[in-house]
Amino acid sequence: MWHWLFETQTGFVFLLVVGIFVVLVVYALPVLLAWSLGSPYLLGITLLCLLLGWTVIGWIAALVWAMASGRDVVFDEEADGAVNADRHTHSLF
Repeated sequence: MWHWLFETQTGFVFLLVVGIFVVLVVYALPVLLAWSLGSPYLLGITLLCLLLGWTVIGWIAALVWAMASGRDVVFDEEADGAVNADRHTHSLF
């Protein structure tokens, strides 16, 4: 199998397609995170990622914005309502 993957033209094309797919998923990671976290700034994060994501600083800014602007939800099962209510009053954005 390794011979087919690394030494044939079909294997090269397969690796190329898989590599492009992985790069696109990593490039779109801030947008996917913003969407999955329910960020109200999804459009802004998407535009930042599309326009400046090719720069490392723009991609990191979009990633930080996506993580910081998601719904403020506590994933701890033992957290009571008072702790959740307190977390919603101290939002960064």
